[in-house]
Amino acid sequence: MRPSGPTRDSPGLVSDERRIGHLDMDAFFAAVEQLDEPAYRGRPVVVGGLGPRGVVATASYEARTYGIHSAMPMAVAKRRCPDGVFVSARFARYKELSDRMRRVLREVSPVIETISLDEAFFDVSRHGTDHMALESLAKRIKRDVRNETGLTCSIGIAANRFLAKLGSEFDKPDGLLVIDPESVQALLDPLPIGALWGVGQVTERRLRSLGLLRVGDLRRAPTDLIVREFGSGGKRLQELASGIDDTPLARQAESRSISRERTFPFDVVDPTEIAEHVARLAVEVVGQLRRESLLCRTVRVKVRYPDFRTITRQARLGVGTDSIHLIAALAGHLLKNRVRLDESGIRLIGVGVGDLIQTEAQQLPLFDEAMPFDAA
Repeated sequence: MRPSGPTRDSPGLVSDERRIGHLDMDAFFAAVEQLDEPAYRGRPVVVGGLGPRGVVATASYEARTYGIHSAMPMAVAKRRCPDGVFVSARFARYKELSDRMRRVLREVSPVIETISLDEAFFDVSRHGTDHMALESLAKRIKRDVRNETGLTCSIGIAANRFLAKLGSEFDKPDGLLVIDPESVQALLDPLPIGALWGVGQVTERRLRSLGLLRVGDLRRAPTDLIVREFGSGGKRLQELASGIDDTPLARQAESRSISRERTFPFDVVDPTEIAEHVARLAVEVVGQLRRESLLCRTVRVKVRYPDFRTITRQARLGVGTDSIHLIAALAGHLLKNRVRLDESGIRLIGVGVGDLIQTEAQQLPLFDEAMPFDAA
């Protein structure tokens, strides 16, 4: 029986039988660009928005040596590496190779949880717990992904999601690590405290102020101290420090959400223009829903103001849908009634759908969806 909480001297394991894998495509977007354009190979490649307000989506490992990372303003990346290759994202191509990667995983796992185009968890419990067998399975997956996509990936396999993801990050790129239950604390204890899920810069500073510099320090700390300082979230952090994570894999649809965004080169003030962008983004989202045979039950809009303050507003439907009219109308309603627009304008608009369910047949439209949609 699993203990109710972590102990100081023994690892807390979710199950001796459960085994979860995590696959991470290495510098995926940039690697695809290097795959398709041989002249880019070995050069620092940065993928993202190329406009004045663009941000980095992915940087190749060559570019990372310049300190370039995802979410960095593209202007900063260009200053750090003026001789780099800077390209716009090609999501259709990335989706094509992501689908090939998932086809490989479906050959070995009945349950796959796609986190993003380049990342997925998968259940390999049916393959047993033998270290050598699981390592052989991981090598086979890596080989098949390479054959299908021409790209490398890193894989971790362990007793739970947290440890599996940690394993995939240990020896990137092209890494592989199978974490056995008896080696969990030897692996975790020396890691810096920031290696734990949920430890951002603020939490890391607070933990360090308590003298908790490494994962092992947190594991051995008095639980009442951690709960007093961090509440229920502190208990969760201490469980992770002990290798405990009983979060299940999602079994619904592989895509957990779909969204499209537009960052404007200049702030947009006109509400009619903003509404038109919302309608176009809704059409793009619906196209992705239908390509993946999905229905959504949640629609949301995202707005970023000139001062970088970002808000989201969402509404839930009673049934799943892939109707352009319904999704666009609901997104337009959220924009009109639940988003403040003033003379300062906005710098980004986004439309997303979530709470996805798989369907075998496309929903029949109530109206002629070839008609232009009036979102005003």
